[in-house]
Amino acid sequence: MKTVLITGASRGLGLALVQTFYELEYKVYAVVRAANAYDMLTKMYPNVSVLIADVTHESYKEQLSQFISNTEINVVINNAGSAGTSGIDTRRSTGDQLIYEFETHCVGALSTVNAVLSNEHILPPSVIVNISSRRGSLNMQATGAAMGIKCSFSYRIAKAAQNMLSLCMADDLESMGIKVISVHPGALLTKMAPADATLTPEQSASRLVKILEDSNVKSRDFICLETGKLPW
Repeated sequence: MKTVLITGASRGLGLALVQTFYELEYKVYAVVRAANAYDMLTKMYPNVSVLIADVTHESYKEQLSQFISNTEINVVINNAGSAGTSGIDTRRSTGDQLIYEFETHCVGALSTVNAVLSNEHILPPSVIVNISSRRGSLNMQATGAAMGIKCSFSYRIAKAAQNMLSLCMADDLESMGIKVISVHPGALLTKMAPADATLTPEQSASRLVKILEDSNVKSRDFICLETGKLPW
């Protein structure tokens, strides 16, 4: 049985990924922040193993290491994140906003991967997926693609940092046979949906899982589930 670890699994894309992998008979390990999310997941999907943890907490790596102890994880999906802050321009942006988003999107992803790799006696995952955003693309930012939108500085900066983390990990983990990719799930029809949202979380999850099941990814890919490849 294949295994997958999904962070940020309580709603939206994360919850849709749990459902999709569960229906494909993967053994699913899910990370959520709240007890009510734990109750919901364990009721909906009785065979899913759920950890309540905050990916930004200093104890998270140790918590996760114990949670998946002696378990071979085939796919890691770093989906935990936030929708951004109120700092949508220079004057409304703060250092605290940047730190919060960086810890959530970047440090949390790194801690998750380090926990998975901490047991040297277990085979490493075949692929690490960092759920990113088109707003983390420096190339698109440089062309003015984000001008006038109400997407916070902290979110864009954190996603750009996460993209660099993906590339750094790709360099480091290639020799172990681990692929590392960044994925923009598309403009999703959620409560925080952008004006151009077209995909449901379920549709996005289905597309991502199909790509992974078909092994149709290369390390260092930055994939948009709507349009294909994105520029870094």
